[in-house]
Amino acid sequence: MKRRTFIQSTAAAAVGTQILGGVPLKAFSPKDLDGLVQAGDDNILIVVQLFGGNDGLNTIIPVDDDQYYAIRPAIAVQKQLAVPVVPGRLYFHPALDPAGAYNLRRMFDDGRLAVVQGIGYENPNLSHFRSTDIWLSGFNTSDPDRRLIDGWLGRYFADHLPDFPATLPDHPTAVQIGGSLSMLLQSPKGDVGIALTDPDKFFQLGQGLSPDLEAMPGDTAYEREFNFVRLVAEQSDRYSSVVKEAFDKGRNTLQYATNGFVRQMQLVARLISGGLKSKVYMVYMGGFDTHVQQQNDDLTGLHPFLLNALSTGIGQFMQDALAQGFADRVVGMTVSEFGRRPYENGSRGTDHGTSSIQFVFGNGVNAGVFGQSPDLTNFDSNGDLVYQYDYRTVYADILENWFGGSPDETKSVFDLSPNENILPLGVIKKTVSSVDAYEGRVPVHVRLAPNPVTDVAWIEWSQTTPAMAKVDIYDGTGRFVERVWHGAVDPGSVRLPISVTASGSYLCAITVNGARTVVPFTVIK
Repeated sequence: MKRRTFIQSTAAAAVGTQILGGVPLKAFSPKDLDGLVQAGDDNILIVVQLFGGNDGLNTIIPVDDDQYYAIRPAIAVQKQLAVPVVPGRLYFHPALDPAGAYNLRRMFDDGRLAVVQGIGYENPNLSHFRSTDIWLSGFNTSDPDRRLIDGWLGRYFADHLPDFPATLPDHPTAVQIGGSLSMLLQSPKGDVGIALTDPDKFFQLGQGLSPDLEAMPGDTAYEREFNFVRLVAEQSDRYSSVVKEAFDKGRNTLQYATNGFVRQMQLVARLISGGLKSKVYMVYMGGFDTHVQQQNDDLTGLHPFLLNALSTGIGQFMQDALAQGFADRVVGMTVSEFGRRPYENGSRGTDHGTSSIQFVFGNGVNAGVFGQSPDLTNFDSNGDLVYQYDYRTVYADILENWFGGSPDETKSVFDLSPNENILPLGVIKKTVSSVDAYEGRVPVHVRLAPNPVTDVAWIEWSQTTPAMAKVDIYDGTGRFVERVWHGAVDPGSVRLPISVTASGSYLCAITVNGARTVVPFTVIK
């Protein structure tokens, strides 16, 4: 193929947003699967991006806080209408419990949903675009001179791909449904992708695009652009067959709703069902920038519509996954660039705020409620909610407990200094490799009670062999607070007291024979 013909043939594939099964789709591949996981490890992550800033206070309703109704007289959800999921502690907006569909409320009841309250970051930025970049990059900085150009997942994958882009995996690693290439899936080795039309057209277009010219060795603008387009063409040729084969082979076991987001989840289920060996799927919902007419008196409106679609799409996907037998392989999480301000704004809406809530779903989650309801009498200097957990604690859960990464890899991905830490929140059940099991690096089951803590709590675990153990306390931002214990422990049960003087959200990290277990707890003084 001549260079001019090659570039003309592949340019559209490089920049266009194409269609697969009626849904725009792009796929990206920044790592080699064999270099990342052991044989048989086929865990999958689904990232649900809620763009615009989801209103956490009208998603999880603080019905027992009179201040909520005082600051939101027009758009608050009355207690008698909220859905009691954990009476006295957790109440859903009724739109999250749509009738006739497996949904988030039913998933919580079945042990397949975790709710993380107070998720955010220090010195929050209230620009949609900068805050989105912070969430997707994993770098918490509002410095306009610091360019955020790649994502935490992209960096993690790139670390396991020494030969990329010279060597490509057989299947695309990450698949984004709709939109343009997300920063989340870009890596220091470049943002690479293939564009798809419908399966048949993409298959016909992609065949024969592999270039007969070698990559250029230099780093001029022309050489970088040529190598980028060359790689897109090579992936288009390779992945045109595997994506079409998975789509044709895959199936869905139920009739999905016709909402656009729900159809995205339907497509993800079909690709997984058809055997596509991608590790990450990213889907997207917009519309959460609810400055006006967020909710009507009868609890209809834009925000309830979005919550209904979110709950229906995730619920129907899980129902399909359970029926087809791949539910144990999938966890998912929602991400949104920020929450909304606690006070309504006079236009039946809310403005840009700070911390919010996050859903983490799947058979692999430690279901329950993480964190406390927001304190509506104690705002930050800007009058916004104070966050409890750094958003990267959930990312660390994904890296270490779902994909099998190490604490050192977590520090590397987030470019942390030796004195900084981002600990897993404990929302994901740890996947133990055969090597870790053989060498005795198996996390212990830890019980911490009472929780919340008002005076002294006790942590307990047991092990069958002598061990070196350490117990450390960190706050919700990853800052070290104190070491409770460090030394040898005998076989049997271990019981240690912990006491923290200041109210807040904390993480207790118990490391036994090199295997770390993290338990979140709350102190109320």
